[in-house]
Amino acid sequence: MTNVIDRIGELLAKLQSPDFYQREEAVRELGQYTEDEAVAGLVLATEDGDLGLRELAADQLVRIKGETAAQLLVQFLGHDDIATRNLAAETLVRFGSDAVPALIGAVDDDDYDVRKFVADLLGLIKDERAVTALSERLWDDNINVVCSAAEALGEIGSKQAIPALVVAAEKIEDTRLQALEALGKIGDGSVLDQLYAYLETDDPMVRFAAIEAIGAIGHPGSVDKMAEYLADKDCSIAETALTSMIDIIQRNPAIANTELPLDNFVPFLFDAVRNGDQKITDFVLSRPSNWYNEDVLKSMILIVGVVSDDVLERITEILGGIGPAVNQHILSNLESADSETKAMLLDLLKNNVDAQMTDKLIPYAEDSDPEVRQKVAHLLGSIASPECLPALRRLTTDPVGHVRSAAFGAVGWVGSESEVEVLIAGLDDSYPDVREAALGALILIGCDKAVAQFRADLNHENAERQRLAVMALGKIGDSSVVEALIEATQHSEPANRRSAIEALARIGNIEDVSPISVALSDEDSSVRKAAVSALITLQGEKAVPEIRFLLDDGDQWVKYYVINAIGDLGSDKFIDYIRPCLAASQDIVKIAAVKALAKMGFRDTMSEINRLRDGGNKDIVHAVEDALLTMGSGN
Repeated sequence: MTNVIDRIGELLAKLQSPDFYQREEAVRELGQYTEDEAVAGLVLATEDGDLGLRELAADQLVRIKGETAAQLLVQFLGHDDIATRNLAAETLVRFGSDAVPALIGAVDDDDYDVRKFVADLLGLIKDERAVTALSERLWDDNINVVCSAAEALGEIGSKQAIPALVVAAEKIEDTRLQALEALGKIGDGSVLDQLYAYLETDDPMVRFAAIEAIGAIGHPGSVDKMAEYLADKDCSIAETALTSMIDIIQRNPAIANTELPLDNFVPFLFDAVRNGDQKITDFVLSRPSNWYNEDVLKSMILIVGVVSDDVLERITEILGGIGPAVNQHILSNLESADSETKAMLLDLLKNNVDAQMTDKLIPYAEDSDPEVRQKVAHLLGSIASPECLPALRRLTTDPVGHVRSAAFGAVGWVGSESEVEVLIAGLDDSYPDVREAALGALILIGCDKAVAQFRADLNHENAERQRLAVMALGKIGDSSVVEALIEATQHSEPANRRSAIEALARIGNIEDVSPISVALSDEDSSVRKAAVSALITLQGEKAVPEIRFLLDDGDQWVKYYVINAIGDLGSDKFIDYIRPCLAASQDIVKIAAVKALAKMGFRDTMSEINRLRDGGNKDIVHAVEDALLTMGSGN
């Protein structure tokens, strides 16, 4: 022990060093001891000139806690230096219940500032052991201490404080508001009669506090009392009464249908929503749809630019459910809205868009904000009226790519064969999303003129135009494009040949599959695989003899693909095609063969499959085990 005390003494001496690192080392090591001397040194370190070191000392004290630390820190509540005083207070709050005895011991300190500080801290810690001491401070000779004591009792929320608070509210006028608020926070219905009596006072602040307290208690029988003040000439009283009624109703589902004159409070309610009052927001946005009259809708629309994302989502859902009746209110607010709000308002229109909006929306195609122009393009496309086309054509040349993309897509929804030339221009755009949008629009229109253009583009000098042409022909997907797609199976680019073959498979009912059969010998492995898949799709089991030769393909992944394709047919007619693959040199081919034979369900191959376990490849072993389980044996 002597050695420990000696070491602590050395560390205390280091705390006086002009060297920051010496002092820091001392604080860190003192935190390893619980002796009173070490604790006292850490408390002294909270006066250090360096903020970081003071906070380090506080952290060490919070870790140690204990009676000594709390008592020493309480003494610092009267410190001349406000920073030291505040740090002591913050540290004591972090001590929590461990600080309560020391704080109670200081609740009658000679310095009224300390007494007030102590009351505030006990309120933050919320420990019921402080109720008696704080109740006594309700009769302190300093009104600031009295008010802090009342507020602290409310924060603690113990019913033990009720008698003292009731008397304080009655006897001490200057703390009546705090006492009433505290009674509301405690939330016990036994004080309702006293609170009702305060409703009769001429002092509006006292009535205000009583109404709030009654609402906080939340007893359903208080609703009628609160209703009497909804028409009070003092707006703040009326609004507080409504807020209290909302509190009570939300806590008592049985009275959820209580009629309230909400139309008289629309500005107040939506100001609360605007300011993030969660309780009122939940109440307002859960009202029956028949409440959403013209004034309510206007107020709701006015706040869309200032609410949180989740509230905006709820408002959007409400407005969407109301239907077209809300459109005029939204449109009337567009002109005065800032760009961000304007974009949000346009989003609100998308669920109920109709042709009557056209004239109101078209001017915003010239808006300075590209996001607004983009959203207008989408809306005009949804309207799908020829009147929208001039504005949309202008937007296809917009300087912003996302706007052009939206405009090309919209032209596809609205346009006809007459817009093909406009859309073809988009295929050469520098941005891929714009090219894809123009392509999609041409596919939507899908006329002979568009098909002819895509067919011509199969030989376009631009490889991207060739790719888009094949993609488009495949997505148009009717018999009119079959000939062009068959032509594309001979395209110079492998990706385009593959896309053409895949598109033909999707179309189906191809009379002559020979171009696809030719592709089985294509130099590109991805084209060969596409041909396999296409022939299986178009011909089923009839295709197997034709694709069989690819089981000897030079690319192991083509072999893997063909084995899987045959296996997926699930027919034991092709067992002898797959069986030899169990002896392939590539493990991936063996795995494919095992899985395919399991799907075919031919048990005579089980012994051959089982022998593959000895090869040492874990993936093969797993495939074998799964196959044997599928085929009915785990041996």
